[in-house]
Amino acid sequence: MKTKIFALLAIASVALIPSLSSAGEADTCKGCHNGSVAPAVDALKAKFKTADELVAGAKASKNEMMKPMQGNDAKLKAAAAEIYK
Repeated sequence: MKTKIFALLAIASVALIPSLSSAGEADTCKGCHNGSVAPAVDALKAKFKTADELVAGAKASKNEMMKPMQGNDAKLKAAAAEIYK
């Protein structure tokens, strides 16, 4: 009985480990910025030459899908820094 409980705990632990890792900030953007829903990340890099320009462009966007991101300066700056590194 104890072996079965230990095995179940081990399986549950292995299953939960991937959910504990965090993706990079830019990975959040890639869900929409894939070229079909929104401009691809490469197109954004071509349009905006620096991370600061990218953040300013994101804040100035009139797209409704950008509203949740526009209020989070730290996340925008972190994503832009990751894209331009």
